[in-house]
Amino acid sequence: MAATFPHLNELVEQSARGLPDVRKQRMFGCDAYFVGDSIFALIWRDGRIGVRLPDDEAYARLMATEGAEPWCVVEGKRMGCWVLVPEEFHDDDEALMPWVRAAVLQNRGGAGVAAKRAAAKKVARA
Repeated sequence: MAATFPHLNELVEQSARGLPDVRKQRMFGCDAYFVGDSIFALIWRDGRIGVRLPDDEAYARLMATEGAEPWCVVEGKRMGCWVLVPEEFHDDDEALMPWVRAAVLQNRGGAGVAAKRAAAKKVARA
């Protein structure tokens, strides 16, 4: 049976509380969080919270935070837009909450912010 991390689930759920259309589902042997049909956060098998930040600026800001790491499923294979939050955030809901909420907002509606910007540029050029 895959590991579960109730404390981390509680933190993610608390951080997303009040935001519509958020749900939890088991995926890849871990707990994954969705807004609509888009995954925005997960609790990886090693007990780390990951958030999907398709906005380049938000991704860079979180990656610049000490302890943040790119999410790699296999060694050296980074998952685009994904950041494992610093482990210190696992005990600090005030530090975690803005990133979870940003991930929800950036993944709402299926396409991430970067994909929406690219689509808008295509429409503008047409």
